[in-house]
Amino acid sequence: MTLNLYWKDYGQNEYMLGKLYKNNEKYYFEINEEQLKKATHRGCFGIGELNLFYKKHVSDTLFDFFKRRIPSKDSANIEEIMKELDMKVYDEMELLEKTNGILNTDRYYLKRE
Repeated sequence: MTLNLYWKDYGQNEYMLGKLYKNNEKYYFEINEEQLKKATHRGCFGIGELNLFYKKHVSDTLFDFFKRRIPSKDSANIEEIMKELDMKVYDEMELLEKTNGILNTDRYYLKRE
């Protein structure tokens, strides 16, 4: 599964900042440099802790920027959340897909490719 990260400016223009995917138990995020450059000119502050000088990032764990967008496996109400989302097993990528990784505090979101 590949999830595209978007950012929306105040004029409702969308910018596809990059692609998040998991392969062989590693997480990958590939930055779309052209769209990120346009978004930063419209007020986007970047993508969390990810170094924007590198186009491709690899990690054994989900990047913190994305992890903050889903409920923790240790959350007190995780079973209720999973039931509501029709999930049998805790899966970070599936949670991101089902919730679009939306937070009320910013204008980033994810959509399945």
